Amino acid sequence: MSKILDKLRKSILNSFFYNLIQSLSGWAIKATLFTPNIYTTYKPQGESVTKTKLFRVVNWFSKLLDKLLDKFQKKIYQSILVTNGLRIHEWLKGSYIYSIIIQFNLVYLLILYVFLDRFIRSYVGGISSVWDELLIIIFIGCIIIRRIFINKKYVFTSIDIPLLSFILIYMSVTFVYSPEIGIGIEGLRAVTQYMIWYFLIVQLLDSETVLERVLFLVVISVGILGAHGTYQYLTGAEMLGNWVDSSETLETRAYSIAGGPNALGSLMVLNIPVGFGMFLTEKDILKKLLYLVATLFMGLGLIFTFSRGAWFAAFIGIIVMFLFIAKKMIISIATLLMAVVMSVNSIWNRIYHMFTKEYISKASTGGRLYRWNYAFEQWSESKMFGLGVGRFGGAVATNHGLSPFYMDNYYLKTLTEAGVVGLAAYAMLLLSTLWNMFVYIRGTLDKRYRIIMIGIFSGAVGLLVHNGVENIFESPFSLVYFWTYIGILVAMNKIDKRRAR
Repeated sequence: MSKILDKLRKSILNSFFYNLIQSLSGWAIKATLFTPNIYTTYKPQGESVTKTKLFRVVNWFSKLLDKLLDKFQKKIYQSILVTNGLRIHEWLKGSYIYSIIIQFNLVYLLILYVFLDRFIRSYVGGISSVWDELLIIIFIGCIIIRRIFINKKYVFTSIDIPLLSFILIYMSVTFVYSPEIGIGIEGLRAVTQYMIWYFLIVQLLDSETVLERVLFLVVISVGILGAHGTYQYLTGAEMLGNWVDSSETLETRAYSIAGGPNALGSLMVLNIPVGFGMFLTEKDILKKLLYLVATLFMGLGLIFTFSRGAWFAAFIGIIVMFLFIAKKMIISIATLLMAVVMSVNSIWNRIYHMFTKEYISKASTGGRLYRWNYAFEQWSESKMFGLGVGRFGGAVATNHGLSPFYMDNYYLKTLTEAGVVGLAAYAMLLLSTLWNMFVYIRGTLDKRYRIIMIGIFSGAVGLLVHNGVENIFESPFSLVYFWTYIGILVAMNKIDKRRAR
């Protein structure tokens, strides 16, 4: 197999198109207008969390636990169970299947979250409502086992305190001000449960090999979703809902297995900058080609969602990325994107429709403008603490018959439900997270890692922008991938530091 791949690499490297692209790239790099300014600022910085009292308490407890576990670990290692286990390991370690099993990491399952969720809801209905909670328990169990048996200590990060602070504030608002505590707990779970993945990801992503596989898996899997969405559009797949205004001629929109065009668009927004970063930094020609194809399919999938919010969010994400890696190319990139918008009639008509009297009239009587105005009216009844977590504009409120519609603005939904206190806490969490992501990027020495981390940062910014016109974080997989990617970014910085030491 390796010989076949080597031949394929050589044929690509010697091909006319590859050499043409290389020549054009060389010309572009030398041209003044297109000169990239790959982000190179490096400023090492320690974890701010290590200066807190919480860290000192947890660190003291960790040292105490080490003393308690020391004798226990010695007895375990000398036990018959471990001795026989090592013999079995020696016997099986040469087999291909065993090598796959022994190298498996739970993070791979989380990367395939959207696929697993669809499969379980379609074929394993009995656990469809609790499978992700069970997965969290399995992750926690794995981390505890690693701590007990191989001394894998908790990895602290600068995002820990902001995340914990937000969860505590949101819990306080829920338990103190919720008219119905059951609905409040459901709303709290929908907002905070998926944030737990951040803590778990950072603990398990401690290997360079696992990290590379995770990045490969996420880009290729989302590229497949983009390809599926493209196929749906080209074959005229039936739309699952009323996704087009009656005055539009659009016959179908891509949605793949995400459940809707906006949900699929959010995945593309988050992953296109990452795929592009992987393409830029990959040295192996076959992987480079795979990343290019996957990113192109993401772009096509994004276009065929015909989600204007996703288009705008992706545009912002791409601009942010080029602000980091190639400032001089921003005007060229923006001009190219605008040319695509204006030259493709279906895209132009979709955007132009927003400015027609008919669209504005519909938006004011039952669309976004009406919903946003209605939300402000509801919020005005309880400005400081809102109507109650889970009681307006989202899945929980809709399921309980408390809200006639989704808000199409996650921040306005948060304001209406949790008031100024809840929105301020959420805004501080997001701003703090973005700042710490930037600090981690700046503190990473490896140039390749840094560019991929910039892609993650840019995709995260794009997704947060998308939340301004959609309830993107009402989709569990969007929240999972958002916090998972932040965990991946932090893990990259940790691995880079270990490698440098």
